[in-house]
Amino acid sequence: MKKRLAFLPALAAAAAAIALLSLLPFPRHDVADLRPIETLTVSYEKGLVRLSGSDCLGLGNTVAEALEDLKRSTDGHVFLSTATQVILVGLGQELLPLLVKAEALRPAASVAAMARAPSDPAAAGRYLSTHRSGLTVQQVAAAMAQGTAVALPLLTETEGGYRLAGYVPG
Repeated sequence: MKKRLAFLPALAAAAAAIALLSLLPFPRHDVADLRPIETLTVSYEKGLVRLSGSDCLGLGNTVAEALEDLKRSTDGHVFLSTATQVILVGLGQELLPLLVKAEALRPAASVAAMARAPSDPAAAGRYLSTHRSGLTVQQVAAAMAQGTAVALPLLTETEGGYRLAGYVPG
């Protein structure tokens, strides 16, 4: 009989844990306040990190400050984990390791570099969504962990759109 009842304390503890977890408050967001970012453009100019996407903008002296400013200055709740493309503009390429370490980006997001900011970031994002760059945030993180360099695919703007035209040493 004792063997049959031995599991009761564990069962009671599990039930209490489940009840407690279901009562904890979780942040709720009005759907109208959600700001999902599909294409994140990252640049570094005049000592400022600039993160932009989907009409959201974050500026700061560091990646962490720019991420915080992006969240604070945007009306609503910014979702960076929805970004499927990351475009690193000019010196913004040097910020990739810091972005990866911040763990703010979706691991499967495609990564590409550009010499200059795209005239239409949404169009550049649409191009990258159909023409994968071949490099993801997760692959960059793995290369960083192994201490190996990555070559960033180069996205160039043409007269009628965009194309992946080679690699920029990363």
